[in-house]
Amino acid sequence: MAGVIFGLLLSLGGMLGSGLAISPPFGAALIPDLADFPLVKSYDLGMASLTQTDVDTAFETMPLALTGAIALPPGNFPVPWIVILHGRHAGCHFNPDATSQWPCDPEPRFDLGFAYLAQALAEVGYGVIIPNLNAAFSETYGATADNRNELADQRSGQIIDAHLNRLAQADRGDDPGFGLSLTGRIDLTRLAMVGHSMGGGAATLSAIQRLHINSAASLQAKIAGGLGPIAALVLVSPTRSYAIAQRPDAYQLPDVPTAVIAGGCDRDIFDLSSLYYVETARQQLRTSPVLGILLPGANHHYFSAAVEEDDYYRQPNNGQLCNPQRSRDRLSRVAQENFLAQYTTAFLQTVWATPGDDLALAQVGLAAHRAASAEIFGQSVLTTLVAPAAQRHTVFHAKAAPVVTLTAGLEAKFCQALTACDGSPRPYPHFPDLLTLEWSAIPQQLQVPLENTNASDFASLELRLVPDPSWPVAQGRPVFAVVLHDQQGGAARVEIPSMVPALRQFEPDPTHGHTAPLYPSSLRIPLGQFAGVDLAALTSVELVFDQATQGKLHLASIEFLGR
Repeated sequence: MAGVIFGLLLSLGGMLGSGLAISPPFGAALIPDLADFPLVKSYDLGMASLTQTDVDTAFETMPLALTGAIALPPGNFPVPWIVILHGRHAGCHFNPDATSQWPCDPEPRFDLGFAYLAQALAEVGYGVIIPNLNAAFSETYGATADNRNELADQRSGQIIDAHLNRLAQADRGDDPGFGLSLTGRIDLTRLAMVGHSMGGGAATLSAIQRLHINSAASLQAKIAGGLGPIAALVLVSPTRSYAIAQRPDAYQLPDVPTAVIAGGCDRDIFDLSSLYYVETARQQLRTSPVLGILLPGANHHYFSAAVEEDDYYRQPNNGQLCNPQRSRDRLSRVAQENFLAQYTTAFLQTVWATPGDDLALAQVGLAAHRAASAEIFGQSVLTTLVAPAAQRHTVFHAKAAPVVTLTAGLEAKFCQALTACDGSPRPYPHFPDLLTLEWSAIPQQLQVPLENTNASDFASLELRLVPDPSWPVAQGRPVFAVVLHDQQGGAARVEIPSMVPALRQFEPDPTHGHTAPLYPSSLRIPLGQFAGVDLAALTSVELVFDQATQGKLHLASIEFLGR
């Protein structure tokens, strides 16, 4: 093979402001009818107060009523509990274009927007509590456009803890106002959180803070008070609304099984910065998995039954994917609610199930030994899996790559995360680091040396990649091939067909530039498909482009994944 040695050079483009959500317009909230959800009840636990720092003395204490919704399955035994946290939406408490008020009337009940999810979870045996977080997001009591995110961080944790502390009190037989018999019904050792939008950011922050435990005695005391560790997270378009470049720490995840769901038609978190939580997880020495799910036709608001607006119309671009009048992919409110209810139920059942249930893992996209899912619960998805560190061996990364060998006709350019590339705007999201490969004649080849890697204990080879929108991928035939070589001179080749989900393309909107999502997803090949090669003594992995006469794709990483 005629080849050249390729060294990677960092782009010098400027940092982009990814991670900032659009302020929502003020509008009437929907009011879900709890009569439709017989296991869900509204509650009022009376008044409490929050303490704040870095505000004027007059605002150091903020009053609030501890209201929310609760759901309890039938029975007389302890059950796991799920905390659902709603996001920041406009109302009299948060009106960026006018004067916000607190307390305010009529206060929108965004907690009730997840009554459908609470009902679904209670029907399969989970207890559910949905605290009203409006006080956390109120632009009052010292909150301004400059500091409201920091105050939301301070307030949300206190609100969550107050509700869960009273839930623990009810478990001991002293009902603070839930209006249900909860004595002995709460397994405080099994708590999980589901968060939407800013509620997702609050869930992540709360879960991280609950890991700060000094001793076994302290752990037991915290559990008894409802302040114990969180076992799992389902985050739906999560954000704390900080720019990634300014606060990358705000996108850290705790080491618990986590699913991050983002919508390709989200025009609130329009830059898809929610998926940065998945990227930061790759830098952690994790013992638990993280799955990123891009649900192409989903918007931001239709996961909440309390928000009427279709946020797509805030930035009505990429109509081929997102315009509900034109797109085959666009999801209805009912479809998004059903997906979230089905996925959350299955994910939590998998987390708390007996380890090793391959079918359950595959159902929620966590089966590292299987090909990446094209659909989950009937909806098209693009997924990216972060396996536990001990089950993951990275052999290529676009930024910290070893020296790779390229044939002369294969052009490679490095695009650093959060920068412009080649002097032109980068499609959303502006991450991760990518190596762009382009060719106009065949055959071409990229070879990554493995230095006698033993992959016999791994289950699959995963490439994270995405085709460029400008490349018309030919359908119905192989697009390229992956080849493994071993010390004995053996080789095994696997053809990559055009229908794998990682090669899915979104048609660009010519009236708005390349607005379609450009995010590398998982292309996983079970190692059993590489027949005839010694997995215990591999020397290289090759990407061979000898099918399509021209093409362009973006490669983020190559990894071996364990079972």
